[in-house]
Amino acid sequence: MKRDIRHLFDSTIEKQYRSFVSTSDDTETLDAQDQDRRRKKLQHILDTDPEFYVLHRCTNIAATWLSLLAVALVQDLPATGEEVEPSTEKLAAISFLSRLANDLWAIIELVEAGFDLQARALTRAYLEHVDVLICCIHDEQLTAQFVAAVEPDEANQFWHRHVSKNKIKRRVSDFVSSVIEAPGSQVVDFLREDAELAGSMLLHPTITAGFAAAFGIEEDGYDSYPIFPNPLASSAGTFRGILIHLFWLWFALGPLPRKANGRWRPLLTNPELSNHIAIERFSVLISEMLGFLLESHLLMRPASTDD
Repeated sequence: MKRDIRHLFDSTIEKQYRSFVSTSDDTETLDAQDQDRRRKKLQHILDTDPEFYVLHRCTNIAATWLSLLAVALVQDLPATGEEVEPSTEKLAAISFLSRLANDLWAIIELVEAGFDLQARALTRAYLEHVDVLICCIHDEQLTAQFVAAVEPDEANQFWHRHVSKNKIKRRVSDFVSSVIEAPGSQVVDFLREDAELAGSMLLHPTITAGFAAAFGIEEDGYDSYPIFPNPLASSAGTFRGILIHLFWLWFALGPLPRKANGRWRPLLTNPELSNHIAIERFSVLISEMLGFLLESHLLMRPASTDD
C-alpha cells in the first residue's frame, strides 16, 4: 500500500513539480549543486576569516565537552534491575547537559548549512537553559523543583516562577558579579543583549523577523535571495554569545573532574567522573581554550561587533 502511494505521488505531484525545473537539470542535481555551493562558501569563510574559524572550532570543542559529560553521567546510572535510585542532581545534570550538547550540535549544523537566523533563534533559548543550569548547580531546592516539573503544566509553572521576566538572568548576573568581585556589574547583561534581542525578535511573529528573512542582515555575500540558506561570517557572533555563556557555566562547575563548585560537588567529583581520563583531559583543554579566547580578545565582546 505504501509503495502504491509513493508511485501515485511520483506519477502526479512529483512529476508536475519536476516539470517546473529547467530541463537541463533535475532536482537532485540542483540540490547537489546547492549543497556544494554552501560547502564552498563555508570553507571560504573558514579560510579567510580567522575569528570565525577560531570561534567555530571552539564551539565544536565545547559541544564535544558537553557531550562527554552527559554520556559519562548516563553511563554512571544504576543498571537495570538495581534498586539504587539516581540522585536528583544526577537526573538534572543528565537532562541539562544532554539537551545543551544536542542543541549546540544543532546550532553548529544550522550555521554551517547557512541557516543563520534559525541558529540565532535557537541560541536565545540556549542561553536561558545555561542560566537555569548555573543556578541549579548552586541551589538544591531549585534543582529539586526542576526535576519534579515533569508534566507540561508543571514545567510552565516552573518557568513562570523562576525564569520569566529576567528572574533567572538576574541570578546569573549576581553570581558572575560575585565571582569576578565586581558587585552590581552588568557584564552578563551587556554581553548577551544582542543575542537576546535577535533571538526574541526571531522567535515571535514580527515584521522585522520577516524582513530579515526576506532581505537578509547587513552583510554582503548573498549568492541568492536571503530566504535560501547561505553561510555568513557574521554567524561568528552566535558562536561568541554561546561561548561567553559557557564561560560562566565553567565558573559555576569549577575545575572538573577533581574539584567542583556549588551544591552538585558530590555528584561532579564522584569516583566515576573524577577518574575519567577523557573528562580530565577535556577539562584542561576547555580551560586552555577559554584562556586563549580571553587573551586573544575574541570572547568578551557583544555579538553586534560581528555584523
